[in-house]
Amino acid sequence: MKLFRNPKANKSVALLLGLTLLLAACSNSNNNNNESASNTPSNETPAADFSYPMTGGTELTFMNEQLGGTPESLPIDDEYAKRTGIKIKQLGGTPMADQKFSLMLASGELPDIFLNTWLQYPGGPDKAVEQGYILKLNDLIDQYAPNLKKALQEHPEIDKMIKTDDGTYYAFPFIRSEAGRVYGGPIIRKDWLDELKLGIPETIDEWHTVLTAFKEKKNASAPVTFRTMFLGERTGGFAGAFGVMGNFYINDGKVVYGYLEPGYKDYLKTMSQWYKEGLIDKDFASIDAATVDKKMTSKVSGATIGWQFYIEKYNSAAQETDPNANFVAAPYPAAVKGELPEFGQLDNAYAGTSSAAISANTKNVEAAMRWLDYAYTEEGSMLNTFGFEGTTYNLENGKPVYTDLVVNNPEGLGSDQVMMKYAHGTNFPMIQQDNNLPAKFPQTAESIGIWKKTNHESHLLPPVTPTAEEADEMSSIMNDINALVKETELKIILGTESVDNYDKYVQQMKDMGIERALEIQQAAYERYMKR
Repeated sequence: MKLFRNPKANKSVALLLGLTLLLAACSNSNNNNNESASNTPSNETPAADFSYPMTGGTELTFMNEQLGGTPESLPIDDEYAKRTGIKIKQLGGTPMADQKFSLMLASGELPDIFLNTWLQYPGGPDKAVEQGYILKLNDLIDQYAPNLKKALQEHPEIDKMIKTDDGTYYAFPFIRSEAGRVYGGPIIRKDWLDELKLGIPETIDEWHTVLTAFKEKKNASAPVTFRTMFLGERTGGFAGAFGVMGNFYINDGKVVYGYLEPGYKDYLKTMSQWYKEGLIDKDFASIDAATVDKKMTSKVSGATIGWQFYIEKYNSAAQETDPNANFVAAPYPAAVKGELPEFGQLDNAYAGTSSAAISANTKNVEAAMRWLDYAYTEEGSMLNTFGFEGTTYNLENGKPVYTDLVVNNPEGLGSDQVMMKYAHGTNFPMIQQDNNLPAKFPQTAESIGIWKKTNHESHLLPPVTPTAEEADEMSSIMNDINALVKETELKIILGTESVDNYDKYVQQMKDMGIERALEIQQAAYERYMKR
């Protein structure tokens, strides 16, 4: 995808019903705000006469689901305020599925801008607009967001992703670059492999051999460690070798649910056997990211599944005490050597995350639109990607070249840590550019090419939008099914449930309505393909 030329917990039914009731209770009173806010006050600036920075000293509140507590103010925040003329008061946020989010909506005390995953809103983003919580942006984009509008005209594949079936634009999107769609996979200690005279594993059988050697010859008490999120839902994990993945995906134009497929039972049987043999961390069901990090860098574990920056982090930490430590990416395992696994990790360019919707209650519609639209200007794109000219980069022959603050940071910070202060590389409403950040370890840069080698693209379900009625029905079906599959998965791997009983859980999913959920997803997929 060619972008600007200038150089990313299951709830109970009771919680879902509580959320629905809270939304409904506020729907009527908020709906009037939605209608009035989308009308343009006569004192706002005509699009043709506007230029940054905006005058008037407007301050907006901005809630980011990924930030808890009181977010730290960074240099990029001050620079954004200077360039746009709009000050932002950042608020700690909460994910869409958290009850705190529903309580905030019910209170009526809403931020001007919400950064969240609006595809997960109960009833879908159309329902959020209908209920009067966020604005429909179609006319407002025409009035106040010429840069987003231009980007969508130039990239119809993006335009198709970020609206609902009836054409409603509901948020400013975070769009990943083509290179940014893959960012995670298996990670392994190559220095251990070299010592044991073993190659990087490529198949499930080779992984079994390697992990057994880590246990028996390196005395690793947890040869492979990971969190449950990496089992087979966020990534294909080891499940891809069995031709399956958790969640919904596409097979030859049909939506399927991986947990129903025979290959998933085979995958669970293998993972259960590995756990019984002591190859999988006995604590994996309950550990957090920090514990995984500690195990990986203290010789307790020799492999994991994680994100690209973990490689940089692990090598930096481990080499302080063991200069020979060498963490590298390993390919997603295949069933047969030389074949590609069906699944790995791959996001849609628009996955729905970090989407900025504007509150229907805001008194500053134009300012909110202008602040968000700045990210889609060429100047804003450069700032978000490369930071501050003269500080994090200089232009040489028209191309940005990183300074020593980034490349050889005097405080020993990694390039990604520096750029988090001076730019928005990810998880911000914008169209991401490839920034080619320098890595301290070449293993980091090499990882993406290794993890890309799967057939995942052919199975990727696009960001479909079921109708409000369909979305409500999907939620009522999937809430309990999601809880069931996670519980069953853990029981089988931990050995408290026989894998032979998996068929009864497949039937239970059918009794709970999974086939109806598949019908809804299929209909939404077919509508999406006709956009």
